[in-house]
Amino acid sequence: MTTVWPWLLGLAAVLAVACAVAAFLPLAARQPDESARATTPWGLLAWRAVVARVPLRRVLLAVAAGAVVWWATGWPVAAIIAAAGVITVPILARGHDAQRLITRLDALASWVRRLADVLASGAGGLEQAIASSARTAPEALATEVETLAVRLRTRGLEQALRAFAEDVGDEAADEVVLALILRSRAGGRGLVDILDAKATALEREVVARRDIEADRAKPRTDVRAILGITAVLLAGLVFFAHEFLTPFNDVLGQLVMAGIGGLLGAAGWWMHLLTRTRRPARLLGAASRTPVGAPKPTRKAAVVAPAGEGVPR
Repeated sequence: MTTVWPWLLGLAAVLAVACAVAAFLPLAARQPDESARATTPWGLLAWRAVVARVPLRRVLLAVAAGAVVWWATGWPVAAIIAAAGVITVPILARGHDAQRLITRLDALASWVRRLADVLASGAGGLEQAIASSARTAPEALATEVETLAVRLRTRGLEQALRAFAEDVGDEAADEVVLALILRSRAGGRGLVDILDAKATALEREVVARRDIEADRAKPRTDVRAILGITAVLLAGLVFFAHEFLTPFNDVLGQLVMAGIGGLLGAAGWWMHLLTRTRRPARLLGAASRTPVGAPKPTRKAAVVAPAGEGVPR
């Protein structure tokens, strides 16, 4: 009977990790669109979102680390904690999401500035200016801008701009697209000044976010150093002073280890949520494409309706 307990504890730890991952999934991953929800179970969609975010190489390394820890200690809970740590620690101790956002905002500011310069030069209208800017678009936004230029020839200006906003998926791009849509509908002057002002605002936001990330770099380095020292210390205890860890050999010790690992994981994830980069709500989305006559959801911010609908006053 005693040989069954380690496997039961290992299974319980796996289920606990799975529940924790599902609980902390982003809202978009937990609320799929209606068509996907009708054809695919929610649990399968959630796990697909998790698999898409975790590289396969890291998963294989986590499995190898868990196997080595289980072989060295005989503790299934320690193996689960080691595998979970290999997967989650790089996410918790890095700021790649913030750096990616800064790069995208910087690219958007550069493209908006170039678009304003082309319009100010008088070399054609808005469509020609967008097509011209696609040839010199920043690398971080080159695919989206080139796709926008192609869609201009097949879908028309407004539909292409709305698709561009969906591709970028950021509130700053929505503001630029709204300005271009309103200009294409109403005509008139002032678009160059609006684009210049938006580019300046984006450049200031990029500078501010870079300063913030520079301030956050030192705490992240300290966290990585603490985690490394802790891992080395635990490895030393396992290999050179294993008698101090004998209380973890029984069922109660494994339960205590699972509780300690759960508390450490919850604390680390909480810190990650506190420092995660958050963006304002999108201005363009499903509500802005509501067909004529259909009930519109309540929104705090006004949005531009598709062509043919009345603009709210």
